[in-house]
Amino acid sequence: MDRREFLEKAGKAGGALLLSSIAGKAVAGEMEQGSVELWSNGSFLQDCVDVSGEASGMVRARVDGVWGDYTTTDLPDEFLEWNLSARIDVLDSIMGMMTGQGGEPPSLAGPHNAAMATRGSRRNDSVLSINNAFKGMGLCPRREIISDKIAFLRENKDVPMPAKIGFLKDMYSDSANFDLTKMISLELYSTPAFETHTFINLMKEPVTSLVFLDSKSYEVRGIGQLVDPEDTSCGVYATQIVEYTNLAHSFFHGEFSRLFPGILVHVLETFDNTPGTGRGVLVRV
Repeated sequence: MDRREFLEKAGKAGGALLLSSIAGKAVAGEMEQGSVELWSNGSFLQDCVDVSGEASGMVRARVDGVWGDYTTTDLPDEFLEWNLSARIDVLDSIMGMMTGQGGEPPSLAGPHNAAMATRGSRRNDSVLSINNAFKGMGLCPRREIISDKIAFLRENKDVPMPAKIGFLKDMYSDSANFDLTKMISLELYSTPAFETHTFINLMKEPVTSLVFLDSKSYEVRGIGQLVDPEDTSCGVYATQIVEYTNLAHSFFHGEFSRLFPGILVHVLETFDNTPGTGRGVLVRV
């Protein structure tokens, strides 16, 4: 299978995201914003999260108008076993498609996509503040190795796709490569002219619930930190995570005209929602 055939098949999922992006730009206006101005000179600053203590496992957040200290926890072993093995299976399937040895286009189910629930502030097109949207969720390289991984992505952006897949398989082969107290997504669509409801909610109430559905189902609850790529006050590690995620995004999807903001989820709790077996029980680390 050549690159064009691969992209045509994989485009069943990716094309839908592209079309939704185009549609969002077409309808952007006053209704697709909140009632409070959140931008200044093209940038934003989330003032309801303080991560100065995150390296020692503590995040401060303003929830329901009250500041509190929240202790982060690691993603549990059973979640990681499912998440990492499922990611490797997807990469093997993509490689099979590219080499003509079988494989299926990536499913929207699985470890990459999570339904992200947020609350807190109405967008002008809704009477409610609650929102739920599917987000691509990634894992965060631990701080001791992230600089090297950023350098690799910068230096190897033009290598053939099999080498790119090999890089990710190597990363996903060992959970020790990651900071297990965090997950990351990119805020692809929010701009001063168009704001997603997820963005508006997290700027006011930084609580979030992520639900993953596959043969297993998990819910991860945490504090959602919005990170502007230009905001150095977010801390070195947070900006590194956002840079790495942008580079990894471009690594597979091509160059983009800007760096996208990040949604950095500091993990507080993980629940097993698997029907019949998990039933929403807290997974203790």
